[in-house]
Amino acid sequence: MLSEEQIRKLVSSNDSLQVQLADANDMLAARNSEIEFLQNELVEATALRSRLDGKQDELDSMETRLDEKRQAAKAATELGLELQQELTGMADLNKEYNHLLQDYAYLQSQFKDIQAQLISMEERNAQLQQIAGRVGELESKLENSLLERDNLKHKLMELESQKFLREI
Repeated sequence: MLSEEQIRKLVSSNDSLQVQLADANDMLAARNSEIEFLQNELVEATALRSRLDGKQDELDSMETRLDEKRQAAKAATELGLELQQELTGMADLNKEYNHLLQDYAYLQSQFKDIQAQLISMEERNAQLQQIAGRVGELESKLENSLLERDNLKHKLMELESQKFLREI
């Protein structure tokens, strides 16, 4: 059997081991509590990571949509510039059209004036043709009269020459 001293040492060792065991159990409980805390933190971190990934996906999607909107805005700006150029061209064409309308109105006025002058000239031409016809008629009558006069002179000369011959 064991001596009293050995028993006391064993009891003392046992007490010491009990204290160490209690300390080890406290440390184990603290470690388990810490592990549980870290597991909870890991779950929360995983949830946060998942939400962060979701937010990152949303952000990427928003950036994609923003790029599309930028491209659409750029295209709209280019279209606006093209439309502005077309409008400027249309304004220039409109000015030219108005100028051509003024020229047309002026030319129409000139045409009417020339047409009136032509009508007047045609009337004068008709009058001149009548006058020319009348002059031709009078010239013909004059020529006939001259021929008749010459014939009469000639007859008169013959008659005078016969009278002269009779007197002789």
